[in-house]
Amino acid sequence: MRGKNTFHSVPGTPCDAIRRLWRRLTFEGLRNTLRLYGVVLATFLYSLTGGMLVVLATGRAEQIAWKFLQLMGSAVFAIACLLVLWPMLSGEAVNGWVMRLGVLLALASATVIVLAPFAETASRAFRVVCGLGGLVGLSAGCVSVAALVGPSFGTPFFTAGLIIGQALSGILLGSITITWLLGHAYLTATRMTIAPLGHFSRILLWAVAVRGGFLLLSIAVAWMTSNNAAPPILARIADAWIVVLLRVGVGLVAVGVFALMVRACVRLRATQSATGILYFGSLFAYIGELANQHLVVAWAWPM
Repeated sequence: MRGKNTFHSVPGTPCDAIRRLWRRLTFEGLRNTLRLYGVVLATFLYSLTGGMLVVLATGRAEQIAWKFLQLMGSAVFAIACLLVLWPMLSGEAVNGWVMRLGVLLALASATVIVLAPFAETASRAFRVVCGLGGLVGLSAGCVSVAALVGPSFGTPFFTAGLIIGQALSGILLGSITITWLLGHAYLTATRMTIAPLGHFSRILLWAVAVRGGFLLLSIAVAWMTSNNAAPPILARIADAWIVVLLRVGVGLVAVGVFALMVRACVRLRATQSATGILYFGSLFAYIGELANQHLVVAWAWPM
């Protein structure tokens, strides 16, 4: 029997929304929410660091100041150590494969730090280490997000889509991060040629284009595989329109415009102008990819 003070709600009504919000505000609900978004952030950082090393491997190391290469290795090493040590210190349960890949990423970035001063004479070895370390980081991101989405990971299309989407996310994040940090390095490394900045900005432009194309393809597949008159993907977009706006408008359209502007600056050899644009572009890219991580987990669909 229902008591007088018992709170009941019908799913989909404002009362149900209030009840779900109240559960999130309780200590246990808040802890679970923080744990979830902690894993989302870890997935984002694994993709970022993996993408940085992969993109760095595509450049000609002999043309880049070795101190910059060492700085990139140090940044990846610090993030990898944080990602490995934090679960140990906090006691949070983490996928075993993610931990193993995180340790390998830390070792690869440490090797990058050691090899950086010799990159001019051992360019091929340096690029191989960067490439392998980058693949490890991207793999850690894929395994981490697969653990988040759960059972949907078993279907072949979803598996392939998740891996491709996560890899493209890492390449986009890595290319824009490497490019804006390299642009800043020209302030001190005045003798460095403009060629590396042109190369990385070109990768950035292609990364944005391919990332946007994959998003459109994913939505189209979700539309075509729906059996309903009103495809669920449209209802989901309508429900989460703010997050979708951040993902598409901020994380792709705005970043694409910034990438075109950077290419124009590089042609004019205006490295400082390109760096200033990339500061904002990197922030927008980070917001867009974090929004994308949220959508992948919430919708259990590759984006």
